[in-house]
Amino acid sequence: MICWSCEKNAGDGMLCEGCGAVQPPDHTADHFRIFGLPRTFALDVVDLERRYKEMTKVLHPDRFARADGRARRASLERSVQLNRAWQTLSQPVTRAEYLLSLEGIEVGEPTGSKNSEGTDSRATQPVDTALLIEVMELRESLAEARARGDNPKVASLVASVQALHDKEMVEVAAAFAASQPNLAVIAARLVAARYYRRFLEEAEPHGEGDKGMAK
Repeated sequence: MICWSCEKNAGDGMLCEGCGAVQPPDHTADHFRIFGLPRTFALDVVDLERRYKEMTKVLHPDRFARADGRARRASLERSVQLNRAWQTLSQPVTRAEYLLSLEGIEVGEPTGSKNSEGTDSRATQPVDTALLIEVMELRESLAEARARGDNPKVASLVASVQALHDKEMVEVAAAFAASQPNLAVIAARLVAARYYRRFLEEAEPHGEGDKGMAK
């Protein structure tokens, strides 16, 4: 990449190796490359956070308050890209979904983008009927427990579903660690984990479902 400031080879980093000017982001870089890390599920999150904080300091707005407009724009674009990468890779579920997306498999929420036929442009993973029935029954049990004011039952349901969610993520980690990861199995596990997570969010004391119960 040629530096916009000194017009020499800038190198691959955020700052030009010659003059130190912040460079526009490479929009073809994946989230792992942004942090200089390999594509792997088993990231050292402590190291990831260290890198994120160091890079954030370099891009802090105060450093560019009186800088050239191109430098301010580049630092802003870099910051947006960096934050998006951090939010994705710092959490196991979104990190796993992102790894699958790099292989052309979409598991996360639809983006709302439409194709020429007016339907969502992202392929969705099939959901096992048994899982749908299980989650529906769990939600019914949660609603009944709340209606009775049975807080111990609610707590028991939450604990059970949290264990199910955690089990799915353990299986995801194990599948990614295999010599030849089975991406279809990982996708199915992530779909299940997402449904369990939705249940846990609905069961939170201050969630939407509890507004009517507040005293």
